[in-house]
Amino acid sequence: MNSVLRVNNVSKKAKDFQILNKVSFELGSGEITGLIGPNGAGKTSIMKILVGLTRNYTGEVDLSGVRDIGCMIETPNFYPYNTGYQNLMYFAGLNGVGKKKVEELLELLGLKGAANKNVKAYSLGMRQRLGIAQALLKDPDVLVLDEPTNGLDPEGIHEVREYIRKIADEKNITVLISSHLLGELEKMCDRAIIIKKGEIIQFMDFSSDSKEKKITYVIESPDIEAAQKVLLENGYHIVSQNEQEVRIKIAAGRKSDAAKLLASRNVVMTGLYEASETLEDTFLDLMKE
Repeated sequence: MNSVLRVNNVSKKAKDFQILNKVSFELGSGEITGLIGPNGAGKTSIMKILVGLTRNYTGEVDLSGVRDIGCMIETPNFYPYNTGYQNLMYFAGLNGVGKKKVEELLELLGLKGAANKNVKAYSLGMRQRLGIAQALLKDPDVLVLDEPTNGLDPEGIHEVREYIRKIADEKNITVLISSHLLGELEKMCDRAIIIKKGEIIQFMDFSSDSKEKKITYVIESPDIEAAQKVLLENGYHIVSQNEQEVRIKIAAGRKSDAAKLLASRNVVMTGLYEASETLEDTFLDLMKE
C-alpha cells in the first residue's frame, strides 16, 4: 500500500476519560477507508485530530505525504437564500480559488443543473454533495467525511455514495469516511477500521484477492462434536459452533480439503457452504465482546 498518511499510537484523554488509546493506522493513496464504531467510540475525535481541529493529544500524525486535507465534519452550513453557485463562490474566495474550480466541482458532484437554485430548495442529499464540493475547493489529496449520509433517504444515500466513489477514482483522492450505515460502507470502501471505546479492534480489507482472503464456511452435520474434534486436531480455526453447525475460517481454495478430511474420518456432512457474513455481522459480533 502506498501510504499518504500515518497515525501512530495516538491517544487522547479528557480529565479521567480515555477518548482514544494508542490508535495506529495508515491511509493509502486513492483508497476509501471506512471508520466504523458506535457513538462515543472516538471516530469524530480521530477526524478532528487529522484535520487540525484538535491539538491536545499524544502520539504522532505523519502528514508529510499530504499536500492538503479537505473535510466535512458535522452538517455543512450554507446561506439558504443564496444559490449553490453563490455559496461555493463565497467559499472559493476565502480559499483563493477561482470560478473555473467552482464550475468543475458543480459538474463533478452532479449539481450543475441546480447551481442557480437557492440552497433552501435543495434536498438533504444535494446539500451534502454541496458540502463535499466545498471540501474539495483546494484540490486536497485527502478528504475526511464524518457521517456524510446521516439523515438521508435511500436515494440520497445512493447518490452520495456514488459521488464519493467517483471522486476517489477520478481524482485519486484518499477518503476517510465514518458512518453507522455499515451496508453502505461495505459497498463504497476498500478497507474498514473498526473502533470500540477509543481502540482499534479490527481492520477489514474488501479489495484483497479472493484467493488470498479467508472465508467463513458453514459445515452442517448430525455429529457436530465429531466434526469439531477432527477440525481442531488438524489445525482448523473454528469461528463458532452450535448443535447444528460449525463455522471455520479458511482460504477459498481449502474448502475441498476440509470436506475430504471429514469424509476420510467418516464424519457425515449434510451441508458445506460459504457463510454470507457481512460487515454488519462482523461489527455486531465485535461489539458483543
